[in-house]
Amino acid sequence: MCRYAFKTYKIHFVCFDCRKTFKKLPIEDLAIKNGDWENYKKAFWNINTGQRNKFVKENPILVNDLENKYKNRKEKCPDCQQLMVDMGLDFKAPKKNKVKEWEIIKGLHSIGKNFHTCGCNGIGYIPKKKKDYIRYLLKRRDYFQKRLENRDAMYKTENVKDYINRFSELIQLINIELDKVK
Repeated sequence: MCRYAFKTYKIHFVCFDCRKTFKKLPIEDLAIKNGDWENYKKAFWNINTGQRNKFVKENPILVNDLENKYKNRKEKCPDCQQLMVDMGLDFKAPKKNKVKEWEIIKGLHSIGKNFHTCGCNGIGYIPKKKKDYIRYLLKRRDYFQKRLENRDAMYKTENVKDYINRFSELIQLINIELDKVK
């Protein structure tokens, strides 16, 4: 059962430089607090409805402002003032003195791993040791390479290029990360 459907949880933002996490209000709560909730709902909920499309078309400046304020939200670390990373609701930070674990988390983030789930199944396996991390990266790379080789022939031709680019980029990011950790 989805635990996020019944209770509001704060989003975990991370400063990799300070090795600290900070919990911040989710977008919806922030919009309510700032008095933007009704417009936010009209602009970003019920995506495939005529009402939403009409609202977006009639209010492009407002929608752009809401997008910058909430969707593209930037949070700065209170300690060092660097931009923090939104790691999602399911992120559990290592202890501050576990430098190697923090490096692994930073590396996972660099290859696109995030901790945004619906709350039903959790985030999956997160390696804690360097050898386990390398094994994880190699396994992910193999998985992505197989996806490229065995891609579904049902894709429309215009989607095949996006599909190939997406998985090629993931493989490249993993190769860069492997070079860093070896």
